[in-house]
Amino acid sequence: MNKRYYIILVMCSVMIYLPAQTKYSLDDCKQMAIENNRKIKNSQLEINAAKEAKKDAFTNYFPSVSASGFGFKAKDPLVALNMGGAPISFLNNGMTAAISLSQPVFVGGKIVYGNKLAGLGIQVSQYQSKLSENDILLNTEVLYWQLVTLYEKEKTLDVIDSQLDALLKDVELSYKTGLITNNDVLKVKLKKNEIASKRIDLDNNIKFIKMSICQQIGIELTASDTFEIIVSDTEKIESPAVYYVDHKNALPNRMESKLLNKNVEASRLQTKIKRADYLPTVAIGATYYKENFLDSWNGNGAVFVSVSVPLSGWWGGSHAIKQQKIKEQIAYNDKLDVEEQLLLQMQNVRNDLDNAYKQILLAKEAIEQSSENLRLNNDYYRAGTVTLTDVLDAQTLLQQSRDKYIETYAAYEQKRFEYLQVTGR
Repeated sequence: MNKRYYIILVMCSVMIYLPAQTKYSLDDCKQMAIENNRKIKNSQLEINAAKEAKKDAFTNYFPSVSASGFGFKAKDPLVALNMGGAPISFLNNGMTAAISLSQPVFVGGKIVYGNKLAGLGIQVSQYQSKLSENDILLNTEVLYWQLVTLYEKEKTLDVIDSQLDALLKDVELSYKTGLITNNDVLKVKLKKNEIASKRIDLDNNIKFIKMSICQQIGIELTASDTFEIIVSDTEKIESPAVYYVDHKNALPNRMESKLLNKNVEASRLQTKIKRADYLPTVAIGATYYKENFLDSWNGNGAVFVSVSVPLSGWWGGSHAIKQQKIKEQIAYNDKLDVEEQLLLQMQNVRNDLDNAYKQILLAKEAIEQSSENLRLNNDYYRAGTVTLTDVLDAQTLLQQSRDKYIETYAAYEQKRFEYLQVTGR
């Protein structure tokens, strides 16, 4: 076989088996973060722990059973008598065993309230897990748009670099023909060095953000070298007005608001449990035991009713109950205070979102103006009516306006997602 064709065949075979590089969309990154992020995994474990606590509290409804046993063997008989000159001894060994059962009938509602409190613990863990998920999703959104911003800035550098290459050819030609001095050539080369320096900074930042995203979504940090994202369209701009809602109506959908309600509810249950500590308790039960002290087993059993009234406990108990009632009021006041703060947060994020949208419109207009400014300066430079510095300044303005646009667009997308979160969506 011809060597050339053999090499081509081998290369084609390798290309067939090379895995295609996966590119991740923003939704892909969020889904992987939910599935793999350790903070979310720990939140799920907290829910499981709360469920086990609920099961443990439920066992208090069942009777308590205990068993005991005792055995001994004495060096000398425990009982020794002399009956008319005849020595009698016994109890030199023995065994006893007992089992008892007790069922609480009334304990002031502690078991019922304790189970309700354990049930609240599950709901609280679920709400906290959702808050953790929201934090992870928002952070993923921020990191994604940071990476998009860096990519777009890299594209801007490519455009400017390409323009500088064309400009460098022109000035070098003009210098060779004696129309300009070497100073103009050096200015263009210095500008190219400046672009190269910015590209190095961009590359380092891109690598770091990629590693951060990989850590966020549960991918090995070493995979950041091949990690790529699908860059969303940054030209499409949607008015934020479509997302605005009534903040008071949205408040009950916030996980923080739900947690506040559960905190108040838990405080009320703790007050009832505290009151139950000073109420009478009633229990019924049964016990059975067997003993063998005289070389034969004997047994007996009994049923019983137990009533306990904490008379002296009321002296300090009334103050303990009042203390818990005060804590209940504090929990309610905290709820009102934090809800007001949540409403302020919603309004603040909405203001930021509205501002980001207006900044996008201004940045978009600035790109059009700076692009036209650069075109005119290029024409004027060729006509000899402006200096090279004017052209380089125009390129800098274009770069700045492009960077400003992508920064404001990324800020808008981040605030849009954050506004959806803070309004419970």
